[in-house]
Amino acid sequence: MSQDTDLVKQKVDLVDFLKSYLSLVPAGKNFKALCPFHQEKTPSFFVSPEKKMWHCFGCGLGGDVIKFAMLYEHIEFPEALKFLAEKAGLEIRTLNPAEQREFGVLYDLNDTAKKFYRSYLLKNEKALSYLRGRGLKDETMEEFSLGYAPGGEELTRFLIKGGFNVNDVVRAGLTQKNVRGLFWDKFQKRIMFPIENQVGKTVAFTGRILPDGSGADQKDIPKYLNSDASIIFNKSKTLYGFDKSKGEIAETKTVIIVEGQMDLLMLWQSGFKNVVAVSGTGLTKEHLERLRRFTDTVMVSFDKDAAGIKALERSLEHFHNFDFHVKVIDLGNFKDPADACQKDPELMRQAVDAAKPALLYLMDIYFSDASYRDGDIPVKKRVLRHILSQIGAVQSAVEKGMWISACSRLSGVPENDLREELNNLNEEEARNVTAEFMNAIEQLNKQEGIAKKLVTIALTKTEFLDKLKGEITFIPDSLKKIVESGAHADDTALLELEASYIADAMDEKTIRKEFNDLLTKLKVLAIKETKSSLKKALQEAERKGDESDIAKILEQFSEESKKLNDLKK
Repeated sequence: MSQDTDLVKQKVDLVDFLKSYLSLVPAGKNFKALCPFHQEKTPSFFVSPEKKMWHCFGCGLGGDVIKFAMLYEHIEFPEALKFLAEKAGLEIRTLNPAEQREFGVLYDLNDTAKKFYRSYLLKNEKALSYLRGRGLKDETMEEFSLGYAPGGEELTRFLIKGGFNVNDVVRAGLTQKNVRGLFWDKFQKRIMFPIENQVGKTVAFTGRILPDGSGADQKDIPKYLNSDASIIFNKSKTLYGFDKSKGEIAETKTVIIVEGQMDLLMLWQSGFKNVVAVSGTGLTKEHLERLRRFTDTVMVSFDKDAAGIKALERSLEHFHNFDFHVKVIDLGNFKDPADACQKDPELMRQAVDAAKPALLYLMDIYFSDASYRDGDIPVKKRVLRHILSQIGAVQSAVEKGMWISACSRLSGVPENDLREELNNLNEEEARNVTAEFMNAIEQLNKQEGIAKKLVTIALTKTEFLDKLKGEITFIPDSLKKIVESGAHADDTALLELEASYIADAMDEKTIRKEFNDLLTKLKVLAIKETKSSLKKALQEAERKGDESDIAKILEQFSEESKKLNDLKK
């Protein structure tokens, strides 16, 4: 770890920094808040000023101030360090030479490659003609720095001549070895779309094959090719265009999500500045976490065929987890937003203005279908239960109530009946959750897991730690030092935070009962393990015919059985 990193962690007050993002409230010597990284109603995000660390006991994320900045702002380590240094008014080098080389050279390479590709597009009439034919204006191409990869080893040679190390060019994913062991540009004869991170630095590229116009079969060549993952690029976290659109998204509280760069560029060109695109992956939890900090409404477009409906329903599962209000843009006969914008931008605007809430969109499709209208009771029941399962996933009670009313109006089934059916579905789901929980508890019933939980609870009260010292023989070796030294032992920071979490979440009576129950369970498991060993020893003694040994083992077995019976009382 560099001196700069240590300096930032020392000078940036973790609690003050987090207060600019979260509503922290005291929890003993620590602080607590609702976790910003997952939906919750009860605080499970705890902060230790003394240890300069945070941890969420709901989703499991945790770390120091730098890790929080990286996760919350969706930036990589170098940007997080610089961001925090600027907030603290520190004049630092940002990174030591090794770190600067590891991260900084990749940004430099991608930026240089972007300019190289751009220069080749401007002198390639065929590529320009293709993009203009798709409806893109020259100023849009310039704004998003579209380029063209000539292929061969043109870029590789250009970068090496510019002073870059070929190993770094490989690490950036811009070149690779061919079958003859020679370095060869990764992107060959492709339209290039630079991908930028949240702070506008070029981190990767998407290359679209340029149709050769000969009619030759290009099906064996991937139409789109994306940069590989690197230390500055993770496609599951990066949204194309977000660096430019985040201001408009925050202002309008609405984001249009599309699947490709051309869709975004054509929408942007048509006046829609609140749009983002995924690149080379589906929509991820990380994408939605980022968007949720800027907006509460998303707009999407899907085909009305069976595949499109399934895709919409799958996406709703993710959107509802983040309490998004989802609208569906009906593109009619247009195949995608780029097609709609190219043929008639005004029709695209009308489609956006007329976008329907997703659940209403689905209800219109299901309830207008002949299989529902003319179906028998089992068919209608299946459709209604399916719609209700979608409504049940909505986080907001107010919104959920509105959709039950709409479902009643469109299906003709009274609201009370629909609510009762939804409650039945919820009870069934609750039973499944309970079964999963009980299974998890059974998995916990191992000495190490129980002992760790027991020691954590003991850290909430000196009395409990003192009691455990008298039962130290039942504690695994890995935890004995903590019991003997308490909070002064090494590596107790996370356990202390969890103890703070437990003390805040439970009353003293519950904590005491939990402590005693766990201690009893730990003793029971230890005795059962001893009895199991005695059984094996008894079998061995019987095999040898050693009557003296048999008698001793039976006496020990009887003593352990008595201890077990006493505990069970």
